[in-house]
Amino acid sequence: MTTVSSTDAANSTASSSSSTVSSNGASTLGFEDFISLLTKQLTTQDPTAPTDNSQMVAQMAQFSTLSGITQLNTTASSVATKLGSLDNLASMGSSLESISTKLDSILAAQQAANGGSTTA
Repeated sequence: MTTVSSTDAANSTASSSSSTVSSNGASTLGFEDFISLLTKQLTTQDPTAPTDNSQMVAQMAQFSTLSGITQLNTTASSVATKLGSLDNLASMGSSLESISTKLDSILAAQQAANGGSTTA
């Protein structure tokens, strides 16, 4: 009978699965890779000495936490982008107020030059 350790199975699965490379050159695994590794680990474990349930639950909890943090980071980036857009709109509003003030002074000067008459 051939025995395959979970480390060997994880290494073979990790090398055959798709992974992404981050900007700093580190390889990161996604949810599909995690599920693939977990499935491989469960199918290749020794039936007489299965993996401890607490270890399995801890691994899944860590991945769940990581997934939540990743989603939070994406949401925070989106909010930051939208706040930047609002800042741009605020500066445009300030520019429009400045233009409006200048137009009002030009109109007042024209009215004064015309003797105070208004045109409709």
